[in-house]
Amino acid sequence: MNQILYNTSRRRNKWLVILLIALIVTIVFLSTIFAFSNKSNDKILKNVFVSGVDVGEVTKDEAQALIKNKINEYSRQEITLVLDRQEYRVSAGELGFEAGNLQEAVEEAYNYGRVESFLKNNYTIMFSNFSNKNINLVYSLNDEMYEEYISRIIAVNDSLVMDDSYVVSGDKLIITKGQDGLKIDKASLESYVVTAVTNGISEVEIPIIESSAEKIDFAKIYDDIVVEPKDAEIVAGENFEIVSEVVGFGFDLEKAKADYEACEDSGDIEILLETIAPAVTVADLIKSEEIQNQLFANTISTFTTPYDVKDTNRVKNLTTAAERCNGTIVYPGEEFSFHKTIGTRTVANGYAVANSYAGGKVVTSVGGGICQISSNLYNVVLKANLEIVERKNHGMIVVYAEPGLDATIAEGSIDFRFKNTRKYPIKIVASVSNGNATVSIMGIKEKDEPTVELKSVILETIKYSTIRQNDSSMMQGTTKQVQKPSDGYVAEAYKVLKDANGNVISEELLHKDRYAPINEIIKVGTKVNTPPPVVEEPVTPVEPEEPDRDLPPGWDSPESPYA
Repeated sequence: MNQILYNTSRRRNKWLVILLIALIVTIVFLSTIFAFSNKSNDKILKNVFVSGVDVGEVTKDEAQALIKNKINEYSRQEITLVLDRQEYRVSAGELGFEAGNLQEAVEEAYNYGRVESFLKNNYTIMFSNFSNKNINLVYSLNDEMYEEYISRIIAVNDSLVMDDSYVVSGDKLIITKGQDGLKIDKASLESYVVTAVTNGISEVEIPIIESSAEKIDFAKIYDDIVVEPKDAEIVAGENFEIVSEVVGFGFDLEKAKADYEACEDSGDIEILLETIAPAVTVADLIKSEEIQNQLFANTISTFTTPYDVKDTNRVKNLTTAAERCNGTIVYPGEEFSFHKTIGTRTVANGYAVANSYAGGKVVTSVGGGICQISSNLYNVVLKANLEIVERKNHGMIVVYAEPGLDATIAEGSIDFRFKNTRKYPIKIVASVSNGNATVSIMGIKEKDEPTVELKSVILETIKYSTIRQNDSSMMQGTTKQVQKPSDGYVAEAYKVLKDANGNVISEELLHKDRYAPINEIIKVGTKVNTPPPVVEEPVTPVEPEEPDRDLPPGWDSPESPYA
């Protein structure tokens, strides 16, 4: 009997254990599914609030938008600041009202029920249906905007303390001596403003405390402003380097202190700043032939275009412009101007009359042709990977440069300028001889410097027209071409950088240009070859001869029977 009861009890316990294990497995299984299901959900749990804004069951981006809307509402709220019976009405936005932990708050809301163990996350998710999760934003005022507004209040209120201040203006140090008085407690005021804005309070009393003006620290000013002059130097060795000179800048400290002591409160003291030139400049160093040989040993880029040697006036202009550019050194950070370098285009300045473009036609002008040198220079500057400051294309296509890779200039309106953005100075070398105009950039090639390729892409061809013009000085039936034609184009120019292995690093669109066509002009003769007029000899009248016989008087009368 006892044996039977014992067996029954063991059997019951066994089934209880099995049921318990099954229950645990089921709970774990369902929890796992629940956890994975929640993990794939990109929305925040329900009943999650950020400073009163319900962000439950929305995505992070949607939550951020909702919170920003609330902050914007606060920013539009106006409050009145009161100081000594003076009122200053201002919006919270003008004071720089902001929430510094917006991103962190959104992340915390999103991670609620996600970052713990899956069992704890499941517990959090389950009870989020019955309780709220609150996350607080930390509101504050933007330092710069807040300080700027407070300074405006201080400036118009004589009772407030004004600290000493200084500013450098041109070659002068101007110190404004402050005055003692009441001081706005900025930290407390910020707290009051934030509380007022978030609680719908429209008026805040500005807290003030007794204070003395903060005095100028002359030692600090001196350290901030004074710069000792430093000579330029060459650092030789494997990495050749030029260290530029430093121009000194300073003032008489003892005199400034004396002037300050003699000045009344709220007064200004003007102190003259002196520049102190260094003994040796980069220009001084580069005058050395040895240094020049090191600085300009490498040809960084070069570009050559042909010209017609028989056009002597144009050759003269090319030569003059090239000679003016040749040998020009452009230091790092310095800007080069083609117009300033070659000078005004006048006969007195060495230029001649030659063909150029104007108004869609080929015309003659003093200095015609010099744009071939500026275009050559434009190409080498691009290939040297320097910064283009100003460049304009011709109105019509030129034969010496591809579309988009030319550079025109016009007296008083258009210039070609570039800036040396390299680490070292560069030198322009230009020559015109034997039918070739060549411009090169000389300097130091840096390690792993990319190569530059230029690319011209024609997008559209604009066909030229033929214009026939009557010419009464030419014989009828004769014609003469007085302007050769050329199509116009719309083109883009690209700069392609490549590494040492020829791999493309970058491809940059430089610009898109339009070139008008050059129309063909043909003169048509209208002159007619007419024979000379016939001149008639004068006819002498012949007197009638007397008849041989006698005739009665009146024989020659019309009524005479002899007529």
